[in-house]
Amino acid sequence: MPRFANGHFSETVICPMQPSVKLSGDERRAAIIQSVRHLFANQGFKGTRTREVAEAAGVSEALLYRHFPTKDALFAAIQESFCDDRTRARFARMNDLEPSTKTLILHVHFLVAQILGGPGDGAERPIQNRMILRSLAEDGAFAQVLLQPFASMVVPKIAECCRAAVAAGDAVENPVNENIGGWLIYSLAAAVSFLSTPSMPVVAFDGLTPSLNRQIAWFALRGLGLHEEAIRRDYNCAEVLAGLELS
Repeated sequence: MPRFANGHFSETVICPMQPSVKLSGDERRAAIIQSVRHLFANQGFKGTRTREVAEAAGVSEALLYRHFPTKDALFAAIQESFCDDRTRARFARMNDLEPSTKTLILHVHFLVAQILGGPGDGAERPIQNRMILRSLAEDGAFAQVLLQPFASMVVPKIAECCRAAVAAGDAVENPVNENIGGWLIYSLAAAVSFLSTPSMPVVAFDGLTPSLNRQIAWFALRGLGLHEEAIRRDYNCAEVLAGLELS
């Protein structure tokens, strides 16, 4: 398993020294995560040395190793920091819904809204976007960790709901492979989010508004093969989300 060594990420196992001062584990862990996110977002993964991470977080390299002995452990912690308990609970509740046209619309709507974010996200969305783009420009390891929950939960559920929509007569048989439908939706919403990351957006989408979220979701649903009348009939996600305490 990849581990930190010689100031870089590598496959070599290291034996860290014990820290000289005992600090609050939770506070130090949170500080390390915050610091490393900014470093990775600004200069990439391969260009960031463990010494820089430790200095930015105000800890020794030994303490850094103690909290995150491997690259995978650090990436997993960063992934968790971008998805709070409430968001995870929302996805879990939606995943328990019966496959249907309405469930498909709800998933797509909520997925797009989560990817695009909103005013309440502050600086979180640009940092996450920059980290993903940095990762994709390198080996993609962080992006794979970040998207693992999406791959294991959302993609299969969207495929299942597409089959249910076709069976109900609400969608046409689609030449798009059902296993990549969810990924295509993610890619569309992520591209819009990436283009809006700079302080001066590359493309003027008139702001990341609920209206834009709905337009992207509608475009994606039509791409999945849903009939327009089915979307108009069931696209009342605000009501459904409120019922599930997800709004």
